[in-house]
This record gives sequence, C-alpha cells and structure tokens, in this order.
Amino acid sequence: MIRTSLLAGFATLALLSAPAMAQNVANVSNTAAGIGNVAEQSATVLQKGKGLFAGPNTASVSNTAAGIGNFAGQSALVMQKSKGPFSGGSTATVGNTAAGIGNQALQGATVMQKSKGLFAPSNAANVQNLSAGIGNFAGQGALVRQR
Repeated sequence: MIRTSLLAGFATLALLSAPAMAQNVANVSNTAAGIGNVAEQSATVLQKGKGLFAGPNTASVSNTAAGIGNFAGQSALVMQKSKGPFSGGSTATVGNTAAGIGNQALQGATVMQKSKGLFAPSNAANVQNLSAGIGNFAGQGALVRQR
C-alpha cells in the first residue's frame, strides 16, 4: 500500500513537471541538386523555454545547392529564449552551401539568444556559408547577439 502511494506520487510529480522540462527543437532545410538549380529560403524560428528545468532550445536551418551553375540564397532569423532556475541554453546552427562548378551561395543570418537562470546556461551559435568547387562565390552577412 505504501509502495502504491509512492508510485502514484512519483507519477504525479512526473506529469506536473513535464511541461517544465520541455525541449524545443526545429529543423528547416532546403535543397536543390543538379544543373542550373536555385535554392532560395527564408526561415524564421522562434523558440521559448520557460520553467523550473526549461529544456534547451535547438534550431538548425540549412540550404544547399549542388551541381553546376546553382544558386543557394538564404535569409534566416532565429530567436531563442530560455528562462528558469535550472534552464538549459540555446543552440543555433545556420548553414548555406553551394558546391560544384560556377555556384553562388549568399546568406543573411540573424541569431538572437537569451538565457536566464540560477546557473547561467550557455548559448552557442554557428553560422556558416560555403561555396566549394570551381569558380564559386560565397557572400555572407551575419549578426549574432547573445545575453
């Protein structure tokens, strides 16, 4: 009987704390492969974690054009906020790639991260733009703000 009460108590605690431990995960990708392709993407990711053990926010935005004479253009806005006594930090990865011959990769990225908690969690942002091959061009403008 005591065991049943304890199990019921733990189950109730788990159900009540589940929203406080929520984790936000977003993956957005766009790909064009072959000859003379265009991959254009505009992505906005807004994530907010709040609670006692607010889980980490994770966002991944990628755009790829591979082959001959391709164009990969991307505009990405990622805003992440995590708040709680034991909250997790935020991680954002924004990537744009054009690979092959005569390709262009252009990217504009803005990442804003704010984490607040008893033990200040860390934020990580990775913004990358790659054009690999022969006669390629990679242009990028990026703004990262972390608090």
